[in-house]
Amino acid sequence: MSELETRQSAVHEKRQWVRLTRACNNHCLFCLDSGAQTGRVVPLDEVRRKIRQGRDEGATRLILSGGEPTIHPDYLDLIRFGVETGYTWVQTVTNGRMFRYRRFAETAAANGLREATFSMHGHTAELYDRLVDREGAFVEALAGLRRLQGLGLIISVDIVLNAVNLPHLREIMEFYIDLGVMEFDLLHMIPFGRGFDEHRGELFADDDLIGRELGRALELATIPGLYIWTNRLPIQYLEEREDLFQDPHKLYDEVLGEREAFRDLFDHGKDPECLGDACSYCFLKPFCDAARRYAAGEWDRGDDGATELSPALCREILDGNRVVEGPVRVDTREILADAEAAAPPPEDLVRVGRTLGRPIAGLPFCLGGPEDGGQAWPPPGPDLFDEEGKLRLDGYVGFFIGRLYRVKSLRCRQCVYDAACHGLHVNLARIWGLRSLQPRLKTVDDRQ
Repeated sequence: MSELETRQSAVHEKRQWVRLTRACNNHCLFCLDSGAQTGRVVPLDEVRRKIRQGRDEGATRLILSGGEPTIHPDYLDLIRFGVETGYTWVQTVTNGRMFRYRRFAETAAANGLREATFSMHGHTAELYDRLVDREGAFVEALAGLRRLQGLGLIISVDIVLNAVNLPHLREIMEFYIDLGVMEFDLLHMIPFGRGFDEHRGELFADDDLIGRELGRALELATIPGLYIWTNRLPIQYLEEREDLFQDPHKLYDEVLGEREAFRDLFDHGKDPECLGDACSYCFLKPFCDAARRYAAGEWDRGDDGATELSPALCREILDGNRVVEGPVRVDTREILADAEAAAPPPEDLVRVGRTLGRPIAGLPFCLGGPEDGGQAWPPPGPDLFDEEGKLRLDGYVGFFIGRLYRVKSLRCRQCVYDAACHGLHVNLARIWGLRSLQPRLKTVDDRQ
């Protein structure tokens, strides 16, 4: 199985996330969950019910999280309960400080804990303790990490990327690699909670800092056996490492999980309460902007009737064996494997556009698309509506991924067509790479 196939299968594994606490023994500056931190632990009966619910729905991996899950008084028993309920893998997401205690760590392992994801946002006490706002936390967390390593558990590391630790990101990763950690999840800052409300100016990094420091750190991705995942990180920061982009299907988790705001939008036409200053920082902005439009019924009326350009059809056109009348468009798909089978090489599409003498809908202008951006809002199919004639949120998510999810390169900021261009479909960007985009750079005359 290839690395990409391994990543795809891991994404689609059925998991049950169960929150054990709404409390934490750290006070992270960037905490997105601070609004939900009431200081309480979730009642034992409620936790057990959610653990059973996951198994009933077919989940095989149980992930115990918080807040900080290890401070739940029944944490160790809940690990055992997960195993007894039938999960084949029990994992936890933790700051790791409780695992410095030998008996606690040994009991967790004996009860069936198989994997621990440590939130380690720095590689020195000065950097880490500053970000979690707890003196001495780094020494304790590092001791917990080494304790579980010694017990044979799989250890991965989460790093929340921010303006304070990004300049050290490569060194942070190298520090934990030297300790034997071979799996990392790089989390993009999102505009909720303490990080946005109290530390926005200090923590939110600009595009240039993110792009530069990620590029330096991701040179490590060539190390054999090293796995790097990204979480909510827009693909424009991953040019030439598009394989590390989070699978678009994670949108289902983001949108259909506990985000009642989108249900209210589709069911009642109510805009999300977070609409406002946070939008320009939010990785969900493209989805949310499109969702608001579709929830209001504001899409382009009628199908464009375009012929979809398959690899075989492109070859026939270029060989002079086929004449195609009317509009044409690139075929986009929700599933990456389907997109790979349906996508012609970008150079063939450019040549087809020139041969036909007309633009290819669904592509940016630099790849043969219309200069004005073309049809941006295709009509949803009848299967996406419920009995009351309202768009189904779950169906819309798939429709968005398959038809509307467009992305750009950071280089596109300098393109004269940037304002009108809708970008490249996300799966085509994953297949062709963002380097396939060739912005027409603004001249002095363009900028005046």
